[in-house]
Amino acid sequence: MNHLLGKDAAVAMLRELLHEAEFGSLNCMALRIFRADGVAEDFVVGGTAQQQAGALLDPQRGLGQR
Repeated sequence: MNHLLGKDAAVAMLRELLHEAEFGSLNCMALRIFRADGVAEDFVVGGTAQQQAGALLDPQRGLGQR
């Protein structure tokens, strides 16, 4: 599932994800950041080493399948 959000909605979503991570309902998260200078960076936060590696290789696949 993909989410297309404006700036305000994206900030709200990131705050909600932070809350979920703090209270244990979020296990692993993969983000792709596109910076103004054209550089893209991938971040994987949480989860096991296997989940992190899988998220970088195939972010569309469910992490629970690893």
